[in-house]
Amino acid sequence: MSIEDHPTLPPARRGPSRRGPVLAGATVALVAVGLLVAVLTTRGDDEVARALPNESSATPTTVAPTTMVNQRTELVSRLRAILRERQRAYRERDAELLSTIYTIDCPCLESDSNAIRELLSNRYVWVGGASSIQVRRLERVTNRQWLIIGTFSSKPLRIETESGRLVRSEPGGSELFQFVLAKPVGSDQWLLGRASSYKEG
Repeated sequence: MSIEDHPTLPPARRGPSRRGPVLAGATVALVAVGLLVAVLTTRGDDEVARALPNESSATPTTVAPTTMVNQRTELVSRLRAILRERQRAYRERDAELLSTIYTIDCPCLESDSNAIRELLSNRYVWVGGASSIQVRRLERVTNRQWLIIGTFSSKPLRIETESGRLVRSEPGGSELFQFVLAKPVGSDQWLLGRASSYKEG
């Protein structure tokens, strides 16, 4: 499958969105369109994977800043670190880095790994695309699963050949996203399990 054919979301941008290639979407792992938060694996010795409740059945609790400042700080800091590490994986074309930031069933893991392999096989490089996240709110689903809703912003992105010839470019922009962070049983690290575009109201 070519870079142009690989399905993914484009980078966050202002204005109407459009479908872009895998590498055009390289600024954030956002392969699932829609607002449904799907399955995250949290397996222990005798646990089975279980689905996160959707908005119609869940009763997430909004984090109270005065009572959970430390945990909120930890979660936001971890999400920002995940986005930085993903950028490093693309910049260095090292798919092995992705296993340290995603749950094993996150769609982003396979999608990003495939995209990085395409970078290598085509001898393309990833230039720019720095991102940031402005968090609006956090919601607890369970002690090991949290939702983070925030505005994701990205700088312009260029895909070039190793010799510097432009292959494709994408503008920067911003968009509202919902991220799911999970801490699998047996792990002491928060991982990204899902990210999707989000509409309030």
